[in-house]
Amino acid sequence: MEPTRPETDGRNMDDILGQVREQEALLSTYKETLGRIYQEFDARIAELSLIRRVSDVVRQAQDLTSLALGLVEVVISELPADFVCLMLADAEMTSLLPAALMDRDWEAPRPVPRPARRQCLPLGKGQLGRAVSEGRVLLLSDLSQAGQKVSPWPADLPRSARTLLVLPLVARQQILGAMLLAGLGPQAFGEEHTRALSIFCDHAAAALINVRLIDQLGEINERLLASELEAHQAKEYLQHLLDTASDLIIIADRQGRVTYANQAAQDLGLARESLAGRPLASLFADQARARLLLERGAPLNEELELNAGEKSFLTLVSLTPLPESGESLAIIRDVTRRRALERQLMHAEKLASVGILAAGVAHEIGNPLSAVSGYAQLLTKDDITSDERREFAQAIASQAERINRIIRDLLEYSRPSPYQGQAIEVNQAIEAVLGMFFTSKRLAHSHLAINRDLARELPLVRIDRDQLQQVVLNMVMNAAQAMEEGGSLTLITRRQDGWVRIDFADTGPGISPGHLALIFDPFFTTKPPGQGTGLGLSICDRIINAAGGRIEVRSQLGKGTTFTVWLPGAGEGA
Repeated sequence: MEPTRPETDGRNMDDILGQVREQEALLSTYKETLGRIYQEFDARIAELSLIRRVSDVVRQAQDLTSLALGLVEVVISELPADFVCLMLADAEMTSLLPAALMDRDWEAPRPVPRPARRQCLPLGKGQLGRAVSEGRVLLLSDLSQAGQKVSPWPADLPRSARTLLVLPLVARQQILGAMLLAGLGPQAFGEEHTRALSIFCDHAAAALINVRLIDQLGEINERLLASELEAHQAKEYLQHLLDTASDLIIIADRQGRVTYANQAAQDLGLARESLAGRPLASLFADQARARLLLERGAPLNEELELNAGEKSFLTLVSLTPLPESGESLAIIRDVTRRRALERQLMHAEKLASVGILAAGVAHEIGNPLSAVSGYAQLLTKDDITSDERREFAQAIASQAERINRIIRDLLEYSRPSPYQGQAIEVNQAIEAVLGMFFTSKRLAHSHLAINRDLARELPLVRIDRDQLQQVVLNMVMNAAQAMEEGGSLTLITRRQDGWVRIDFADTGPGISPGHLALIFDPFFTTKPPGQGTGLGLSICDRIINAAGGRIEVRSQLGKGTTFTVWLPGAGEGA
């Protein structure tokens, strides 16, 4: 029986064809796999190229601006973008500000040194701002569609863009900015572009934060150098001031030993080098008193005699402790010549005062004496009647009383009554004066209205009650005589910084500026002859000064005068 060979050959052919088809499928799969591998390899090569170019930009960049320009130039050359904008976050992390721009039609990127407000984008607001603040990639493939509108639209991007790709720049969990890519056509960017740009942005963010840190360190270094220069200049200027000061300036340590003395030491005859380490108290004639004053550790102003070799100087020593360092600053001023001049001036003033006083006494007493002499001569005549004799005798008595009043006021001025030192209430003294019968009678005749504004709970003052009432009475009488046609006088009392202030404010004609400087001089008066001795305000001034106070006066012609009496409060427990 013969074998059926055609059937066997047919089966073998089918097997061969099946194997061929399997091989073709495997080959196709292999080709596809190899294509994907090549494609992935090309993508990796492109990414490495992109990273290499970023590295080149970082290496060549000298500052933040040159880095930003280099980054946008790399992006537009490596990716299919028509426009690229690099935006950086501000220091407050509230806005994105454009740093560099690049259009495919431009020859070079452009910096944005001072962005306008309209060019800035708020972080965390709008679709773009929220994506950047959250660190998300934003890809809008077709801006013509209703759901892909961007508001606010970045001012630097072209309005004709159809595709927008936004990648945040994040390094060390900090938002540094964003890279914005715009395409004029839809679907301009694919997934591979997003992946490549993400890698690019990671390296760019690291480079940006490093460059920004370097810039900040450079700024800090510049400020430090500027501060050092200013400190050096200030030190030299201060040293120049100290060396040119006419006063001796000394710094002593905690033990009271001299650590610094300025150039003025040489002018006083002290060797500047020999002062270092010497006790400050040893420079003065009375070392025990100087040591006691210096050891108090409190500010002081005292006159001490300074020994400088064979010479000695009367000096005013102003000591100021420096708590932070424990040192003391002493400023020593030579007042020898000044005190001599002051003594000469005081002597001259005393002589001048004696001359003025003598002239005033001669003038004030001379007039009534002349009147007494004239009336006495008339009394010697035999042809005068008894009424005339009585009239002349009364005139003599009146002029004698005037002389007596002048002498009494003069004694009050030269020797005020002893200061008793008891603590009294100012308001009670004022009310006692205003309640006096003869005062009220005088006020009624002068048509003077008195207004009281007396503060309650004033501190007591240490002054003789009679003397204070004499001051108040004199002030009130002066106001009454100044306002013969009528007016008002306001008495005000107030507490102020431990003092008691008494204001006597009238609405009279005022005092001329030329007379203001003379009103406290003895025998100076603007009243008609016979109405005042010119000693009232002088006596008031002496009384208040003896109590540790002072009198001030303000006046304006046509509006009135205000006398202010200041008296120190007696303190608690007075």
